Amino acid sequence: MVLRRVLLGAIAVSLAACGGGGGANPVDAPDTPTDAAPPVDAPVDAFVIPVLRNPVALPDDQLATQAAALLGQGGPMRCNQCHAITRDRLRGWETESSAAVTNCLTNTMPMTQAEGTAIVDCLRASPGVATSGWPPDHLGIYATAARLDWFRYVFNLAFGTTDGPTQLAMFQAEAAMPRGAATEYTQAEFDIVAEWFARGLPMIDVVIPADPPPTQCTTNITSEVATHVATMATQGWRAVNRGNGILMFGCAGAATARDCLATYPAASDNAFSNTWEGALPGQRIRVLRTNNYSSSYWTRSSADGRYVSHGGASVASQTYRSTVIDLSRDAEIPAAALYDPGFFADNSGFVLQGGSAKFCEQSLLATNPAMINFNEPQCRTTTAVGLYQHLGAVHNGDYWTVDGQFTNDNGGHNATLADPSATFSSTATIDLTPMVHTGSQFVPKAGVRKSVTREGDVIISPSARLLVSRVSAGGGQSLYLMRKIVATPSGMTYDVQIPEIARYCVRGAKPAISFDERWMVWHHYVEANDWMALGYASATDPAFVALRTSGAANLFVMDIATGVIRRITTMAPGQYALYPHFRSDGWIYFLVRDSANNREYIAASDAALMLETQ
Repeated sequence: MVLRRVLLGAIAVSLAACGGGGGANPVDAPDTPTDAAPPVDAPVDAFVIPVLRNPVALPDDQLATQAAALLGQGGPMRCNQCHAITRDRLRGWETESSAAVTNCLTNTMPMTQAEGTAIVDCLRASPGVATSGWPPDHLGIYATAARLDWFRYVFNLAFGTTDGPTQLAMFQAEAAMPRGAATEYTQAEFDIVAEWFARGLPMIDVVIPADPPPTQCTTNITSEVATHVATMATQGWRAVNRGNGILMFGCAGAATARDCLATYPAASDNAFSNTWEGALPGQRIRVLRTNNYSSSYWTRSSADGRYVSHGGASVASQTYRSTVIDLSRDAEIPAAALYDPGFFADNSGFVLQGGSAKFCEQSLLATNPAMINFNEPQCRTTTAVGLYQHLGAVHNGDYWTVDGQFTNDNGGHNATLADPSATFSSTATIDLTPMVHTGSQFVPKAGVRKSVTREGDVIISPSARLLVSRVSAGGGQSLYLMRKIVATPSGMTYDVQIPEIARYCVRGAKPAISFDERWMVWHHYVEANDWMALGYASATDPAFVALRTSGAANLFVMDIATGVIRRITTMAPGQYALYPHFRSDGWIYFLVRDSANNREYIAASDAALMLETQ
């Protein structure tokens, strides 16, 4: 561990966070590091400051080769465990890294509590909001240094040696890379990787092979899609759950599904939301809850619509970083996890991620727990299911999960002006993991890995019979690709085939499929070429310029058998309709991040219910 001594009145060497290659190594490095920050009023020469990164003097070609290997190119699992190591992906990380350096890491030798606090706060999803957390994309490649001594020093400096370790653990749990079982970076390894990014990724086209994506898309919907939709109308989870008498939240006394949630205010009743329904006249959008905290990543809900979960919590805690909301009690249940919630389609169980996947029976939530620590007898923790998982279930069969390459989508905390990147590689794979319910826990069987060229952000339908992915197109997404799952029992696991059955040429974020498997819904950030689709006369229309300045995201729904798409929402500048998904009866739940009012809302739309009657 290399540290630099700070001398009062004369600082011999100043290390910029993202300086160029070469240069002298730090001098006067003490033999023994210190993890604790000094008292705020300590003399400057009484302590040492760890180095964020050491300059590396390797020639560009050697540097590029070593750095690419450390990232996982052609080698053991590091960053490549979850992300494609492609040219587009690395250039995206370079952009994030440069922004982190410019905005937050200019002072790499902070000496006062105020300086440490400024760095910690700058790296938050929403600077100034203590519950907003630290997303990895605010650090770029510096997320791989989050477990090293410089960040430990900064957090101790900012919070003191009593609270610093707790805050650091929270930071590392959310921001530190790589995840899972991948080996953490040493200081020397990080120095090499950071140097390559600091120099602007020289020789990237030599050490990272070309992975040319498709350049065009043709929509193609085979007859198998219509056959599947017709089958699911009577055999899908919407019909099964209705037959099993599952009570839908907010439907007491309702004559039809569209009459549910009538006790909640309509979007048109409030000034902040009165534009939301404008894209699809006749629909009803209900505002189910206002959250007083900033959530992280996607939101999902139970099949009956009673429980809603996401990363983030109203009270910052080292352990309880996620929340399950019980809408029937308007109660927040802190959960000892980080993000990536999911619920099984039969209302039987749920999962959250945090170091590993934590599956629980949904009956646990019905006991109105004060918190969930995942040590409850109804829960089981497993490393068999990776991050960004999605859940399905075969009626009278096994439960399933899918995970693979993905792109983080935590937009709307700041101006977000484009859909998540789709830098998925030609060697991309997915893991399909069957699970059995033992009567008290969900236990994984042996998983099945399948190749899915340039596909990522893969979701599985409620019935576990369809997969939908986003397909790479040079950093952007060119289409959604739909596959059929044909799973044949084979010993203790399955033989799985996943033939393609449809392509939809449309841009958007990670989608979701309805419980009757007729509809697909997604959110799309307002992009530069959207002015005409949104009804503006030109890209310079002041109203459209306002959307592009503050950012916004809208919801879209598609009939998967016909490919007909309808926009659901009209969000104002700074308002993001995000992470839409269905509950069993056809209502679409979603999250709204409203940066203009510094609020988040849980909302519901009956758009699909309205459209199915037309």
